[in-house]
Amino acid sequence: MTDNADIRIPADLLPLDGRFGAGPSKVRAGQLAALADAGQSILGTSHRQAPVRNLVGEVRDGLSTFFRAPEGYEVVLGVGGSTAFWDVAAFGLVRSRAQHLSFGEFGSKFASTTDRAPFLEASSILTSEPGTRPTARPEQGVDAYAWPQNETSTGVAAPVLRVDGADDGALTLIDATSAAGGLDVDVSQADVYYFAPQKNFASDGGLWLGLFMPGPRTKPPPASQLRCCGSTGRTTAPSP
Repeated sequence: MTDNADIRIPADLLPLDGRFGAGPSKVRAGQLAALADAGQSILGTSHRQAPVRNLVGEVRDGLSTFFRAPEGYEVVLGVGGSTAFWDVAAFGLVRSRAQHLSFGEFGSKFASTTDRAPFLEASSILTSEPGTRPTARPEQGVDAYAWPQNETSTGVAAPVLRVDGADDGALTLIDATSAAGGLDVDVSQADVYYFAPQKNFASDGGLWLGLFMPGPRTKPPPASQLRCCGSTGRTTAPSP
């Protein structure tokens, strides 16, 4: 048996920029130049001003067209990448209990977020052997089903389809960080199709974008309906 310590990757197979492998794409020089050319018309400008508002509008319209978003779907942007979105989803989208397909890093991390949230019930987490994927199954009391369309750590892709037999009103939340722009999708099969754009879109990972299906579960409740959940100190919305 060959000693692993003796294995060497030939120099001609090594990437020119060692920071990039199966993770983020390299940002092209033209993108950086475009940002520099925009100068102070964008950078350091209030988000309320026309240059920023127009740019955000272009991004939203472009993604809506690119993904062939059904009528009524809204493109939403937020800061913090997919990790921040998991906190948003645990707090504002999962009502009481989520089911997760965990077959790689991204799926397992979102599963951990909802499972450890003190204001939610323990999550149903379905796992499988490396290189394979589990299949979502309807469970009574589960109001959100979540999985990655593609896992960076394993390369496994999963179909984007609503869970047949799920409770009425249950949401389908699809993490498309490693798939958006590379794998085809029917966005109507998800209530939220979200991603950080550092892979196929070769952009910055500190941002998340999502296509949200219109509906009461995917819109924030008014402040008058918020309540505090006791000793946790967290504020949450009561179940509709």
